[in-house]
Amino acid sequence: MLPEAILLGPLVIKATLIVTILGLLGGALFFYYTSPHDKALKKIHSNKILDGVLYTMIFTIVAKVILNLPLFIDDPVAVLAYPSGSSALYLALVGVVGVLAWSLNKEAIRHHPFMDSLFRFIVGSQFVQLFLTLTVTTYHVSIYQLGLLFITLLLLVLLTKTQLALPKLIGLIAFYSVTSFGLYFIETVPFFSFYVNGSYYLVLGFLLIGTLVWSQTHTTESR
Repeated sequence: MLPEAILLGPLVIKATLIVTILGLLGGALFFYYTSPHDKALKKIHSNKILDGVLYTMIFTIVAKVILNLPLFIDDPVAVLAYPSGSSALYLALVGVVGVLAWSLNKEAIRHHPFMDSLFRFIVGSQFVQLFLTLTVTTYHVSIYQLGLLFITLLLLVLLTKTQLALPKLIGLIAFYSVTSFGLYFIETVPFFSFYVNGSYYLVLGFLLIGTLVWSQTHTTESR
């Protein structure tokens, strides 16, 4: 079992941070080895997903500062050192989706294949992170959430010898987000290390599906 924190000189590295980083690496491997896209497109998507992770980190910090602006003015170190709450993650999500959508349009990257890759990364990362939390830490993990993620991963593997058709991708995202929302009323269903309200999963699903539908409609109209 990992200790709750590891001391490296003046640094304090929490077990939750370690399993989250390993989870992100596991999600990246799942996406890369199950994606039906060619290597060139996988590389493009990998770079964009990495951008998304970095944007999330930056926007979460910015949102935390905005939400605690009076305290930040008085004691900026206290605000930056304190863990970000779920409210900051909500604001960051909107910013990340907006920037990624703008970036995809600017570089003419098709939304449908990218959302396929991004969804694989999110679900794969969450599953690995929760599984490691269950097996190598003392923190509580929702078996229901772990089961949902496993079923979603299994469906992604079984249904995707080729790129997921748009209705199937939308259906899987809806299944993941709506079921996660429902599980919230049974027990806590965190998004990585953030203890979010169940509505977060509905917002995430709405943004992903909305982007797909908008992209498909825009593509059809431009033909």
